Amino acid sequence: MENLIKIIIPLLLLTTISVFAQEEDYSKYPGYVNFGNLSVFEKGEEATEVLIDSNLLKMVASFTQGKGEDSNELSGLIGGLKLIRVNTFEVSPSSKSELISKVKRIEKDLRKKNWQRLVMTKAKGEITSIFVKTGKNTNKFVGLAIMSIDEDGEASFVNIVGNIDMKTIGKLSNKFDIPGLDSLNNK
Repeated sequence: MENLIKIIIPLLLLTTISVFAQEEDYSKYPGYVNFGNLSVFEKGEEATEVLIDSNLLKMVASFTQGKGEDSNELSGLIGGLKLIRVNTFEVSPSSKSELISKVKRIEKDLRKKNWQRLVMTKAKGEITSIFVKTGKNTNKFVGLAIMSIDEDGEASFVNIVGNIDMKTIGKLSNKFDIPGLDSLNNK
């Protein structure tokens, strides 16, 4: 019996650890946007991917709590988020038009899923779109998506998932330097 207990306890511990170590499936949240594989559009080796999940966001929220009014407001905003994903990279001139087509397909898909466009800018060789997703039976935003390709060929894709307060979203931009959010400061 003791030998059986010695075998079962480590197995239970390993099972528990593996269950908690599994990544959360963020695609189940209404504010999640699947941008697909963006690495095929990257030019060279300069690319940045930031992925801040709910566990890290909760930790940051707890660190900022109680450090002044602005910090408490930021803590409340961060505490309601599930995921922040940012991809920035340079696009080769040969694949820029293909990436713009991909952005248009994503926009079409977002509109089908009842996302609302806040900003759309198109100019010679550049495009920026900002969409928000409103939660069911609520006036709160549960998703924010930003897709931008500038004239120099720098692309930025941002997805924020969770309860989003547009009044304090600019502070999030300042704190984490998220491209595209600065245009929402005065919305």
